[in-house]
Amino acid sequence: MKLRTVFLNYAVALACALGFTPSGTPARAHGGPRLGPQSRLSVGVLIDTSAHQKNVINFEREVVNLVSDAFAQRPAETFVIRYADEVELLQDWSPLALGLRTVSSRIEVDVSSEKNQRTLLYEALNAGLLKIEGNGANSKVLLIIGEGNNADGAIKYWQIKKRAEATRVQCFVLLVADHNLMGGRVRHFGFYFYDLASATKGRAYDIERSRKNLDKAIQDVLKRIH
Repeated sequence: MKLRTVFLNYAVALACALGFTPSGTPARAHGGPRLGPQSRLSVGVLIDTSAHQKNVINFEREVVNLVSDAFAQRPAETFVIRYADEVELLQDWSPLALGLRTVSSRIEVDVSSEKNQRTLLYEALNAGLLKIEGNGANSKVLLIIGEGNNADGAIKYWQIKKRAEATRVQCFVLLVADHNLMGGRVRHFGFYFYDLASATKGRAYDIERSRKNLDKAIQDVLKRIH
């Protein structure tokens, strides 16, 4: 019996030295990479479908498809929210490339928002942050595609900024519009977005409807995600 105990103790020690647990399963080395769900990149996409975007809605669809192509080689998941005079989840969590390609054809202008002139941007941001903050991904990103201004709604900008910083999500903004975003040296559209992007280690970009600006911005986003 004593000899058998000595032999078992020796076998366990040898197994551990070879990198296995006593049950025979491989042991993860201390300091080794964490694989599985914690390695994910999660990207929430918010799209402005208000009536003021009617002349650039096709361009916004193009933006979504280009983002899909850009992230094709990166394991990531996404959800898509549209906002106008209401906030709607267009696509729940799904593989990013497939999810964005699927949803792009369903991006339509909300014509009813032209009557009440509401653009619930902050409501959409709040919904996106709530959805992404409970996600266990290592990298969390919100990508906003739109003109850049809020009109109506109960949520204030400072609430959005505070929640974004607490959630540790990077905010990137692609400002798309059929008009100039600046009036001389004064920014009329996306002012708070530049502040939000800076506060969350993201970035905002004036795209308007330039494909050249869009290509540069998407490549820069890929470099900045951490």
